[in-house]
Amino acid sequence: MRKDSDKAAQKKMPASTAKRLTELTSCIEYLEKAGSLVRVKSAVSSKYELAGIAKKFEGRKCILFERVKGNKYPVFMGMLWNREIVGRLFGMPKEKIPFAIAEAIGSWNKNKDHLPSMVIAKGPANEVVENEVNLNKLPIPLHAMKDGGRYFDSSVVVVNNPQTGIPNTSIHRLMVTRKDRLTFLIDPGRHLGAYLDIMESRNNPLPVTINNGVGLAPWLASIIPGQGDGKYTIANHIIGRPIPLIKAQTVDVPAFADAQFVIEAEILPRVREKEGPFAEVTGYYASRDKRWVMKVLAITHRKNPVFHSLLSGQEVWNAVGFTAEAKIFNIVKQKIPQLKAVYLDHGGCGFYGVVIQVDKDQAGIGKQAIKETFKAFEPLQRVVVVDKDVNLYDPNEVNWAVTTRFNPDRDLLIIPDQIGHILNPMVKINPDGKGGTVTKMGIDATAPYPMTSEFKRVSFMNVNLKDYVIAE
Repeated sequence: MRKDSDKAAQKKMPASTAKRLTELTSCIEYLEKAGSLVRVKSAVSSKYELAGIAKKFEGRKCILFERVKGNKYPVFMGMLWNREIVGRLFGMPKEKIPFAIAEAIGSWNKNKDHLPSMVIAKGPANEVVENEVNLNKLPIPLHAMKDGGRYFDSSVVVVNNPQTGIPNTSIHRLMVTRKDRLTFLIDPGRHLGAYLDIMESRNNPLPVTINNGVGLAPWLASIIPGQGDGKYTIANHIIGRPIPLIKAQTVDVPAFADAQFVIEAEILPRVREKEGPFAEVTGYYASRDKRWVMKVLAITHRKNPVFHSLLSGQEVWNAVGFTAEAKIFNIVKQKIPQLKAVYLDHGGCGFYGVVIQVDKDQAGIGKQAIKETFKAFEPLQRVVVVDKDVNLYDPNEVNWAVTTRFNPDRDLLIIPDQIGHILNPMVKINPDGKGGTVTKMGIDATAPYPMTSEFKRVSFMNVNLKDYVIAE
């Protein structure tokens, strides 16, 4: 007899929804039909101009550049920068997406062998095998004005754990330095860094595939924090069916069968070359330094591929929010049952700041919630807690709560010398370059308990405008 958890894992999305979450071309077609896509028909340069135009649309509709100068492939951007649009792609309200992902993670953790991906020989991603390895033939953008080069910044890197052979997926910024060479950054604590340590101890290269233009479900699965090898199949649990992989041409590492482009490469042992600067999620340029190197061995793609790129701003903030908010909620809720909602706000760059909402039923619950939230997600540097009458998604509402319900003398929590995220320039990097520390801050912007009359908000009659004749 099948367990309830297995029944949950069997739950399938409608085929049309699953297709637009796993295949980028179908996603673009849906966005156009839904009125959520802008097409740029003018020829634009991939050097600065493309990203400059995209910046004007950030947070609004997605954008497809049909003509890129000197290239025959279009470029798509903005898949994640508007939460309302992502909700439409998932077929659910945007607030429910983190919990749909959390449910898939729970299903995967209970039965990792359920809904496995099949590895097939041929698929859309290797319909065309390039005779020459030349990254310069791809419309890889040079994004910000001081970026060190052209970057893959939205491609899923697949690598096999050298000890188990199980594939692991992650996303890294990859800078093109030659037609067959890339340099890239690995954040401290990432699985890829541990695998490289193993291979460098053997003086062997580490083979990878770089998958550009994968669907939204596998893309999000690749950035889920705190999961290990095989987490790419969390995407299978999101849609309720297996997502196929394909065999690579030159390396023994699978690729996503529905990707737009697949770059096959190997990470060279004990080789470091300059990478950066790069416009990062903080809105600052990450530094230039000697970092890891890949040699490209092969390039395959669809017959009519679309290159996928992103701006390191709202897209990344939302992506982290979708994958981390439910994690924070589920962990903190176990200790603080009064917790109502969690939002990684854009002012906190999607990594470093969070607003949480509580239904306050006792004094001191705000500070307890702050402490538990910091424990739940290590990159956080600021936690603001508000009452249930405050819209945590509205920065003006949150700022109002801080202004009228927060007293620094009693409601401010300072926690020094905590682990920080190295991309934030406020983090003091350790001498060995592996990680750093920062002081963290909690703000209890909840009204005193019990709430007295002076903290009760002004209210008005609730009316339905459809009941009135109104000329505009």
